[in-house]
Amino acid sequence: MNFRKHWKHFLLYSAALFWASCGGDSESTSVTGGENNETPPDSIVKPDDIDGIKIDTLYGIRPVYDADSGAVSSSDACESSSVAAQSNSSNAAESSSSEVAQSSSSKITGYGTYKLARDTSITCEVSETQTFIMGSGRQSPDEIMDNLENNETLSVEELNKLEDKLEFESLGYGTLYGVPSVSTGIKPSKYSCSNDSTYSASIVKGRDGILYTNKEYEEKFPTPVPSPLCQKTGFMSNGATEELGVNKERFVGDMIVGYNTDRQALVDSAKAASGEALSEAQKQCLDRDITTISAYSGPIASKQICDGDTTANPRYQAKLDSNKAYIQKQINNCLKEPE
Repeated sequence: MNFRKHWKHFLLYSAALFWASCGGDSESTSVTGGENNETPPDSIVKPDDIDGIKIDTLYGIRPVYDADSGAVSSSDACESSSVAAQSNSSNAAESSSSEVAQSSSSKITGYGTYKLARDTSITCEVSETQTFIMGSGRQSPDEIMDNLENNETLSVEELNKLEDKLEFESLGYGTLYGVPSVSTGIKPSKYSCSNDSTYSASIVKGRDGILYTNKEYEEKFPTPVPSPLCQKTGFMSNGATEELGVNKERFVGDMIVGYNTDRQALVDSAKAASGEALSEAQKQCLDRDITTISAYSGPIASKQICDGDTTANPRYQAKLDSNKAYIQKQINNCLKEPE
């Protein structure tokens, strides 16, 4: 029995030395100790482990021990594993190189095939793409005002929607929101065709599977001109100029100033019409208690130009009329005889 036990230990020591040699010539560690022959850590095989559960070896490799035969398998598994790993790595590298080469030489997928408008027997595919800035979807007050002033394609209804954005959605653009974030997209930049020609996306446009030159596209799909064609101009600040991040010189006036001018004119008119009949309490009411409507919003265009004819912008005029009606109601309350 003692001989069998020592025989097991001898086989295990031999296996441990063999597995340790797989780590390479640059690394060598004694089975019985470290560099200074210190007590081996738990990860190193110890004789007492042979009849127990834990049989760990150097480098985390566990030998196969047969309790019946007393044999420890120590064939060329280490070498064969290394060769297999190198073979797999080489195959993976070759596969990767093949995929890269195939990708670089193939057409860009996802855009479909186009036919030239002038000769539908010629087919074209997207061969190059480019990244472009899409923007945040949130226009600055300056951008909206530019669109209103220089409009050539939008209908009156579409201009009204832009005015809504300018008046109600532009508040706090400069101070509350700061610089808007932007996103990017990818679009075709070059087309390669079956007649060995290439076309830059700057001179052609694709639509419904057909590739047109810019001239052909404009003739095929002309941009409709709205009737009437209108622009909005003469912008008035409206109580929120500092928050918009817009140059003050862009504004031709201030709505608050206009509201107060109308208030004073209506009060003076009421005093003149009543003359000496005004009581002291009525005079004080007219001088102290008359206010204007709220003027806190985004800019408002004061003029509208439609097909060359310039009029007051309906939105601007409606605000002036609303302010006057609000002031007049207060004046009437001041002039009421006390009950």
